[in-house]
Amino acid sequence: MAITDFIKLYLSKVTAPKYKLTGQCKQCGRCCRNIVLFAYDAPIKDETLFEKLKEQNKRLDSFYPSGKNDKGELLFTCKLILPNNRCKHYFFRPLYCKKYPMVKSLVTGKYLSPPKECGYRIELEKNFEDFLDK
Repeated sequence: MAITDFIKLYLSKVTAPKYKLTGQCKQCGRCCRNIVLFAYDAPIKDETLFEKLKEQNKRLDSFYPSGKNDKGELLFTCKLILPNNRCKHYFFRPLYCKKYPMVKSLVTGKYLSPPKECGYRIELEKNFEDFLDK
């Protein structure tokens, strides 16, 4: 990685807008279903690739393909979700689950918005008008 890449990364972190998480979990279970998983910076679209990835990373055994979205990306459901929408192994859940809903898009670098039904919201810490007031 070139020095210019490091400078760009540093500047993007310093100048990036800051976000805060508001709300609370409604235990709807939507975050455990219809998950798009990534490999090599791209969404997984092929079940054969997923099977190979599972051989390399046993944590992926917690997920199974449950469909495809309109972009042809595989959708996954977590095997650990119980009928009451709680996690069977909450303290040992995958990193994706621990970070949810503060999950960033690998394409845009912005936080993904939780579904409308989710109790969480991701909001800017300060709006543009707040900066003008100072």
